[in-house]
Amino acid sequence: MLADDFIALWRSFTKTKENEAYPVSMDTLAELWFCTTRNAKLIVTKMVQLGWVEFVPGRGRGNRSTLIFKKTLEDVLFDKSVQLVKQGELKEALEHIQQYGEGTNVKERIMAWLSDYFGYNVEEEDDDRIEILRFPIFRPITTLDPARIYYELDAHIASQIYNTLVDYDRSSHQLKGVLAHYWESNKNQTKWVFYLRKGVLFHHGKELSAEDVLHTFERLRNSPHKWLVKQIKEMIIHNKYTIQFNLNSPNYLFLNYLAYTPVSILPADTSNEDFPICPNGTGPFKVIKNSSKTSILEAFSSHFLGRPQLDRIEISRLPNDEKILNLEKQNYERLLVNHDEGANYDDNSWKVQEEIYAGSSVLTMNLWKNGPQNNLYFRKALHRLIDRSKMVSTLGEPRLYPSNGFHLRGLPSVIDREHNPAEVGSLLQKSGYDGEPIHLYCYERHGPDAYWFRDECLKYGINVIVNIVNWEEMAQTELIKQADCILFEVLLGDKEISQIQDYQYSHGFLRIHLDDELADKVDRKIDEVLQEPDISLRENKLLEIENILKEHYAILFLVHKKLGTAFHPSVQGVHMNSRGWVDFKDIWFKPEGVKASLLE
Repeated sequence: MLADDFIALWRSFTKTKENEAYPVSMDTLAELWFCTTRNAKLIVTKMVQLGWVEFVPGRGRGNRSTLIFKKTLEDVLFDKSVQLVKQGELKEALEHIQQYGEGTNVKERIMAWLSDYFGYNVEEEDDDRIEILRFPIFRPITTLDPARIYYELDAHIASQIYNTLVDYDRSSHQLKGVLAHYWESNKNQTKWVFYLRKGVLFHHGKELSAEDVLHTFERLRNSPHKWLVKQIKEMIIHNKYTIQFNLNSPNYLFLNYLAYTPVSILPADTSNEDFPICPNGTGPFKVIKNSSKTSILEAFSSHFLGRPQLDRIEISRLPNDEKILNLEKQNYERLLVNHDEGANYDDNSWKVQEEIYAGSSVLTMNLWKNGPQNNLYFRKALHRLIDRSKMVSTLGEPRLYPSNGFHLRGLPSVIDREHNPAEVGSLLQKSGYDGEPIHLYCYERHGPDAYWFRDECLKYGINVIVNIVNWEEMAQTELIKQADCILFEVLLGDKEISQIQDYQYSHGFLRIHLDDELADKVDRKIDEVLQEPDISLRENKLLEIENILKEHYAILFLVHKKLGTAFHPSVQGVHMNSRGWVDFKDIWFKPEGVKASLLE
């Protein structure tokens, strides 16, 4: 790249300055750029044409040429960084600045530019007004395949690309038709018939049909989410727009299953093997670019529920080790719910939505692996030594209350009634613990909680080793199997289905860590849950499952947290979905200068 040649040229002189003449020869330049003399002349010519340098050839043998810098290293480095960011190479741009920007103000300049580049922008393209929302994320989008989705970020992005047969309306607390406009079932809910909307198009132009629904459910049979379809005995296509599901046993949560993101409908021409990088759905946004560095979603004009107001979503991937640049504190990311932190913003002009989310941070204990964590008394000792009230007060928000279950039931309490340090010593003695290391794994954002837990354990002679791993690593089943315990958060977007997923998702932390006996108990209880028509009785049965795990200390509950989002007053249509995220489809921006009411 020409900018790299310029950087090498600038750095080849000592205390290089703008508008100063430097003697050079083509042989020296060719050696500097590792090229031929002919190519060195071409490089200089391009730099002259761009106005970066002036070049005066030497006249006669022995007279050296003269080079004058018309642009500074900072200017060229800034321009190159801008170009890299626009190409989706945000990480490379920042690395380039770190490597070559010492002694310049280019870092400050690029940060100021990024503050304007990210967020809401309007660009004019061929007389069209293009409204774009750009933001960085500090974690990967690990998959866009609904059948393999586990992380909340993946599910949120997928929900912008695909649709399910039905969906949960958070405002009315009712299930509503989406791809299916009507459905019916027999009395004991073992037979279901769904009637599809006509004229629904996938992003590549194919019309939705019952064949696509059949294909989607068949794919799920061989996926980590096979729990969603294990009750389906057969599927019958009656016609292009009608499909029937016959179940082995009653499932009063079957509609909720169909509203779950992993059951998003894919076209029948989607490969069962290699999932496409840019998949096709029926959702409000289609994927036009998807890589480890950037993802671009574009409004799908033919969306059956109406076109989004935003024209494009551009997501840039930024590794966690770049947080030193404080990018995450800029305004552009405030349209995403920050599950790492509460919505504590200094700017009072910004609107804030926040709530205590359904769920809890937890420690899951690996009952499959040999080690101290496989001993009931040792696990109980860990449970008793944790002072969750102290954890909240020491580490602060977004931690709010001690947790003793997935749900915050009744009035919240600041007292941890499970904390009992007097029992710890005798429990450790009964367990036979002899100082063996306990390997705890977690993501970086859970690091403060993990290190706090480690320090508390050390007071009782328990040797906890904290292993911070990235999102891709944590998704690997082999790593989950080798961890003695994992600290993470359970977020219950759908209080019933999300909890069942954590118990039955075959690649999930909790499921992998259960031994056969406990897994069998859990599965039998879930069968009871599905066959129970009364919602309050279902909740009681789910609570029984939770209590079984608590009795065995297979999972240790830590704290309840809050989540929130903040947004500029010009942002309209901000509604949190069932996962606590903001749907991009509903967002629109009121132009600055437009009065709240034209009647004023």
